[in-house]
Amino acid sequence: MLPNGWTFPKPNPSVILQNREAGMIYSFDFGSGKGKFISTVLDGSDPYDISVKTSPKIEIRFTYIFDKKEVVGIQFSKAEKDGSLSVIHLSTLDWNGILKILYLFSNLDFSSLANNSLIIDGGLVHDPVALNKFLMTVATDPVGQEKMKEVLKNFGAIKNGDINEIVERKNAIELFEKLLNSADEFQKYKTTNVIGKNEEVWQKFFQSNSWILGSDFVEILDERVIDEESITDLPVKDYDGFVNIIELKLPTEDFWTQEMIPVSNLTKAMVQCMRYVTEMERRMNDYKKIGELGANILKPRITLIFGRSNDWMDKHREQLKILNSSFHNISILTYDHVLQRAKKITEQTKH
Repeated sequence: MLPNGWTFPKPNPSVILQNREAGMIYSFDFGSGKGKFISTVLDGSDPYDISVKTSPKIEIRFTYIFDKKEVVGIQFSKAEKDGSLSVIHLSTLDWNGILKILYLFSNLDFSSLANNSLIIDGGLVHDPVALNKFLMTVATDPVGQEKMKEVLKNFGAIKNGDINEIVERKNAIELFEKLLNSADEFQKYKTTNVIGKNEEVWQKFFQSNSWILGSDFVEILDERVIDEESITDLPVKDYDGFVNIIELKLPTEDFWTQEMIPVSNLTKAMVQCMRYVTEMERRMNDYKKIGELGANILKPRITLIFGRSNDWMDKHREQLKILNSSFHNISILTYDHVLQRAKKITEQTKH
């Protein structure tokens, strides 16, 4: 019997591991009667364990639950030379998940581990916060980014180009917002790309980022001329192979008068769109023009992108709804509508 206040010293896990015999199976109750820890020890001198021979003893522990009749986790423990114990948990994973993690470990560069270029924290898989920190650290390095893409492709989590596409779309949205909100950024883009007119800045931007125009269109066409007086901004082909038109005006244009009617420049733009539709339909059987366009002509629709709506109230949005409902083949959007749609597309791509 121990004197009052005395307790047995807490067992040192590293010492326990050092004293275990390699090749033996050890079994320990949880203490609650619900399951057992089942472990075995490998000797670091074993030729099958070359990759981790820096530790003289390595324990692999399986956690078995009686009620479920299954293994629910694996723990790897290494007794370090300084007496400490390094532990890696593989828990809350099914067997498929565990095998994938083991596959990942088998492809790690242990020379990088030795040089501290990659650190796997104990309990990383079990700790979402630590896992997130680790992945963010790897993602900041170009080599790490490539390795992450390679691993995800091997597990079938992504298709070729998915990560690049997401990054490129995110960058495009950031540029979109800069062009809209900063005169300096707009001028910089215009100068860098040797662009003459301000409207051509937006032609260039949307040509480079055609996905922003929406999923209805599969291709921006090269042929912009309808006739000598009608030159479209962005003719596009839809999924059925028919031509439609994107007409661009500047985001700096006012949209409504104080009386809540379209400003004169918006009215002129709508009349221009109507003329484009009429002239395009006249060429419905013009096979030369169809060949030049690379798309069939039948009931073309025009999307007019004009002005901004970032400061609109409900009454402005309602008025635009009424305005659009009065047209059969013309749809009017602001640049902010297009921006919000692009953000939505990007969110859907991430998932």
